[in-house]
Amino acid sequence: MFEQIADKVPELRELQESISALEQDHANAQARVQALAHKTAQAREDDLNREAAALNAGTRPPKPQEPRLREQLDNAERDLEILTRRRALAQSDRSRYLQENHERLALLLEEARRAEAARVATGAGQTLEWLLSYFEAEDNLRTLSRLNPPFQSENSGDPESHTTVWGTINTRNVTGGPRRGDLEAALRYLVSLGPASEVGPTEDESAA
Repeated sequence: MFEQIADKVPELRELQESISALEQDHANAQARVQALAHKTAQAREDDLNREAAALNAGTRPPKPQEPRLREQLDNAERDLEILTRRRALAQSDRSRYLQENHERLALLLEEARRAEAARVATGAGQTLEWLLSYFEAEDNLRTLSRLNPPFQSENSGDPESHTTVWGTINTRNVTGGPRRGDLEAALRYLVSLGPASEVGPTEDESAA
């Protein structure tokens, strides 16, 4: 959370790191409690079975294992409860810090947002240029095929399977992908997130 401004807000970063460490310790403690609870329950069953067998055999019952594990379980449960409260206190400290420093944090996050927007816009601008070049090559290929079709040899074999496309041929009905305009519009929107820039005419402007 707030990774973009962590270097500028060391107090918040320390709170975040403390909470993360407590959450990891809490998860480990919870796993230990569950494991000990299972071992304690199994030890109780084993103790009862061994004692019953020893009494039937007229021998002295062995030392039970449950009390030792029960003590470990009680200590583990106490540790878990303490970690639960420490985590809650740390989360409260973070919430209080966020409230008390809301304005400062909002300004830093806005700066980070603008920086990330500029980076997105730069990448989108380059991709848009490549996309427009791709569209141009695609149009040139279509024009070449329409005005100068390749020589067709006489077909004397069996008919081949083919696909019929109804309506205007475009990316969507040929490949199932998005339309040109949708791709271009999305990239132009991303470019608009950054500083003002000019990146070629739109498909509609080129056709005008």
